[in-house]
Amino acid sequence: MWKKIQDWLIQSRKNIKTIMLPIIILYFIRTMFIPTFIDVFVLFILFLIYVGALLEWY
Repeated sequence: MWKKIQDWLIQSRKNIKTIMLPIIILYFIRTMFIPTFIDVFVLFILFLIYVGALLEWY
């Protein structure tokens, strides 16, 4: 059971690193043209998730 959870976490980190960067870039471009508080907040949360995956905080 524990091995399956560890494998799932490792696989999810790889997927986050692959998928999140283009999403963050596109969302950043959108935020540059239409900045609202919610857009900036969501972009910050996406950035924290991406940095967490890079530094293996979770």
